Amino acid sequence: MTIASDRAPIPVWLDCDVGHDDALAVILAAHHPNFKLLGISSVSGNASIERTTANAIRVLQVAGIQGVKVYMGAAKPLVKPVYHATHIHGESGIDGTDLLPEPDYERYFVEDVNAVNAMREAIMSSTEPISIAAVGPLTNIALLVSMYPEVIPRIKTLTIMGGAVGLGNTTSAAEFNVFCDPEAAHIVLNAGIQHVALVPLEVTHTVLSTEAIIQRIVSEVESPKFAQLVSELLHYFGSTYHDVFGAKDGAPLHDPVAVAYLFMPESFSQRRIQVEIDCSMGPSRGRTHCDVWAQPEKGSNCWLATSVEVEKFWDQMIATMVVASRLSPL
Repeated sequence: MTIASDRAPIPVWLDCDVGHDDALAVILAAHHPNFKLLGISSVSGNASIERTTANAIRVLQVAGIQGVKVYMGAAKPLVKPVYHATHIHGESGIDGTDLLPEPDYERYFVEDVNAVNAMREAIMSSTEPISIAAVGPLTNIALLVSMYPEVIPRIKTLTIMGGAVGLGNTTSAAEFNVFCDPEAAHIVLNAGIQHVALVPLEVTHTVLSTEAIIQRIVSEVESPKFAQLVSELLHYFGSTYHDVFGAKDGAPLHDPVAVAYLFMPESFSQRRIQVEIDCSMGPSRGRTHCDVWAQPEKGSNCWLATSVEVEKFWDQMIATMVVASRLSPL
């Protein structure tokens, strides 16, 4: 499968805490023809900042991605203690395969530039507004808009994988990315960015890496080793989702769905709403209070995705895996 595009590629920055689904978000953002990936900032979340940074580099290497640099971001949330998802992603943040290489820091990592400063430079030096896909805790983005408010009008779209209208996946109230740093989420949602889109659990839980999908990947991806890598990652991810949540049909592919919003918004149903973040120290900490009944003209701070065309998403996702497999050193 190839990806046809008659659109000029949009400049995109990816902010992520690279675990299993983030790895596929990197592949989608780097290899889709509608994107020009400017850089990747790492953030503490699925694993420590050192491990998420290393994982971002490892994915760039194995997916044959050239010319994209990784910048280390926040090592901890703004207020709360660090929390990692080792029960889902393993100690490394991306357990389950031996096919990822050792990270080539010299080639891919910019040690002397902080992620927030790198994002500011990319945004302010661009001749056109930049879109950001934030698929981890929002610490880096909160620091960016707080330290450098001049970037806010130059952000075209910010898509966020985070939140839930109903139950969370880390506590009964909170989804993981928002739970990790609710204060950051509050700052970002109220920063005045022109277009913020929240892609919550209710949407990402419809995009499952089922056994049928994994077998489709294995049959369509041209490099057997690269297909094995993706298969092993998705099987591991599915096994932890089964152990922790009792999921029987594979793990949801959260982060790439939020990335896809930037190039296929017409495939998402969405509505304009007001979202408030619970920053209390009680049991509801990290909850995204989604006022779905509010009238947008009376106040709203984001677009809430309510559904996605799942088959169209998988067509695009798998097509970028095919591209990656052709360029992969595996």
